[in-house]
Amino acid sequence: MASSTTSSPAASTSKNAGKADWFVASFCTNHMTGDRTLISDMVPVSNQVVQEGDAAGMQVCGRGSVNTETVVLPDVWYVPGLNQNLVSMGQLTEYPDLVVEMGGGVCHISRHGSVLGRAPRRSDRKYAVDFLKIELN
Repeated sequence: MASSTTSSPAASTSKNAGKADWFVASFCTNHMTGDRTLISDMVPVSNQVVQEGDAAGMQVCGRGSVNTETVVLPDVWYVPGLNQNLVSMGQLTEYPDLVVEMGGGVCHISRHGSVLGRAPRRSDRKYAVDFLKIELN
């Protein structure tokens, strides 16, 4: 059983699923979304639960890839009821060739000097992803 603690997330609204807000989260165990339409190649997952704040656990129902105009990300959990799209900093740092740097109000994700992602800090101190393209070889 894996867990992830999130603060009470505000709803992420978007008229275009490809433009949905994604946030870099240091407290999140895995990349995850509550929007089924963002996941491709989904495979079912059972007996996996994530914790949201002090609330009861939320069931992970599947995992797959996200491939939108702004976000390309493998191994994303589908968690119905989750109302934010979260990029796990811990999961990003598992890739030995990725570098995650934070400073000056921006999070940069790079590989061998090429910037793969950028997430500036908003006024509410959340790091909102401008773009993120993580493709596995």
